[in-house]
Amino acid sequence: MRDSARSPVSNSAYREAVSLIVRRIQQTHGLSDSQLAERISCSAGTVKNARNRATNMDAVTLANVERAFGPGAIDPFLALAGTRSHPVTSSIEKLHPTLAIVEALHRIIEKQSPDSEGGTKITSRELLSILNELRSARSAFDALIMIADPSLDSDEAPFRHKRLKRVALIHTQGDSLAHARIVEADEDAA
Repeated sequence: MRDSARSPVSNSAYREAVSLIVRRIQQTHGLSDSQLAERISCSAGTVKNARNRATNMDAVTLANVERAFGPGAIDPFLALAGTRSHPVTSSIEKLHPTLAIVEALHRIIEKQSPDSEGGTKITSRELLSILNELRSARSAFDALIMIADPSLDSDEAPFRHKRLKRVALIHTQGDSLAHARIVEADEDAA
């Protein structure tokens, strides 16, 4: 995993991340440069330059991408700093996180059906088709974690400060999920 505190982000890494964002959105939503540009309030040339890694997309346009396409749309950019987006809600208690989680789980089970495109193995194309449900479930899990995270006046360590960390490692080959596993690391052991 990249140590964002020690190495600065390069322009080439930034441009590659933004290019990936633009290409994914265009593929997922079937948008041309001009259609995407209209949705994020910029020119078609700006979209083309970002997709081709010719120039840096400005922060306002990147924010418009996240607003137009929802939480997670700019995660490849945020990953450069070792983070990802999380929706801010005015009232976390109004969320019904279990519904989003159950919907995503249901869609995952559908994609593992022997009659599905990949059979019992989920393909990246199948995952792409349920990306909105997966993002909604991730947001729901994040909301539950925020609720479970102890308050500032508690003696309990907040989740982000606990020693044991878990990371999901996912490997794909073409359109298929080749291997996935959870790795646990004790920060004191490192």
